[in-house]
Amino acid sequence: MRPPARIVALVLSVATLAMGLAAGIGGWPGGGGVAFLIDFPDCEASGGGLISQPTATWTSLAFVVVGIWIAGDRRLISLPARLLFATALVTVGIGSFLGHAALTDGARRLDSLAIKLMLVAFIAASLGRLWSWQPSAWPAGWASLAVPTIALELTWPATRKPLLAILVVTAAALVWLSTTPETRRWLVQGLALLGAGGAAWWLGRAGGPLCAPWAWFQLHGLWHILAAAGIASVYQLYRSEAT
Repeated sequence: MRPPARIVALVLSVATLAMGLAAGIGGWPGGGGVAFLIDFPDCEASGGGLISQPTATWTSLAFVVVGIWIAGDRRLISLPARLLFATALVTVGIGSFLGHAALTDGARRLDSLAIKLMLVAFIAASLGRLWSWQPSAWPAGWASLAVPTIALELTWPATRKPLLAILVVTAAALVWLSTTPETRRWLVQGLALLGAGGAAWWLGRAGGPLCAPWAWFQLHGLWHILAAAGIASVYQLYRSEAT
């Protein structure tokens, strides 16, 4: 008897996070031995250590939770398509977790790439719906877009922010075009949550009007939670129309 998909996803996620944290024991590779930072990325203060930014690190697990939930959603969407979304969300959560825990260039690059690969997952799924692919073909479509995306950012790091903006706009537009009026309420709800999260991010960003590096809870953490909820809502429109 096979174990439930959510149990498998949970075990794999925990194992990956444990291996990632093990790499930081005694100092994160590429950290240069810096124990205290003055210029805090995303506002939250850091004194180094295994978990450099606790709020941003632990709230990143909201994406992992959504990914595990998707992994076990067997009712309405095919296994390959479901695994595509689940893997994308878990990867974002782990990438963000390690990015904020380590605060090294390598870890933050992993965080950046994970977000882009998740956006590519929604682009591939939307193209699949527009071009009448079977959901089982979505992962192959994702791979054909993911490889050049990774290559572009790694080859030309200066494209990191412009590439993110392009992918966000493209994903939002294609999701809208590939859905019906009846299911767009999920997209509207998701965009509202993402918009609220984006506002929290902007207000609490480094140098932002509500940035308080030493506060016990950071607005960047609220961004993680609202963004994960918003992405879960957008995923709902795919499952609501799946056959």
